[in-house]
Amino acid sequence: MLAAVDALVVLRSADSERRIPITKFYTGYRATVMRPNELIVAIEIPPVQGKQWFRKVGTRAAQAISKIVVAGVRARTPRIAFGSVAPTVVRVPETERALAEGTTIDEAALILSREITPIDDLRSTAEYRLRVATNLLRRFWIETG
Repeated sequence: MLAAVDALVVLRSADSERRIPITKFYTGYRATVMRPNELIVAIEIPPVQGKQWFRKVGTRAAQAISKIVVAGVRARTPRIAFGSVAPTVVRVPETERALAEGTTIDEAALILSREITPIDDLRSTAEYRLRVATNLLRRFWIETG
């Protein structure tokens, strides 16, 4: 959800402070832009206008690693983030732009299917993740409409 609402991570060391968009904070699996002398001191969440939506798909509702997650904000400019489809959380700016311009949800799902390249791992296949991602995009748009 933090990616979908454009949150900032505030990092502080003894002599400096910096704000990093959450979408730039993680650089890979268990890798971040944090320097050895920095601590996370805050997460800044801007005011959110629009309907917020979140879904997790996993083997259990709680305490299980996700097969895929999606968070969205339905506003004039929709914001959508997917987790567990890549080494880091990804935003889908082409899909967001298409929805903002009034494209149909079917066309937006096609754009999404070209925009993400899901991973294969022990939890799920790339094919499954892609199918679920497009289905969740449709549910987000219908349920927040």
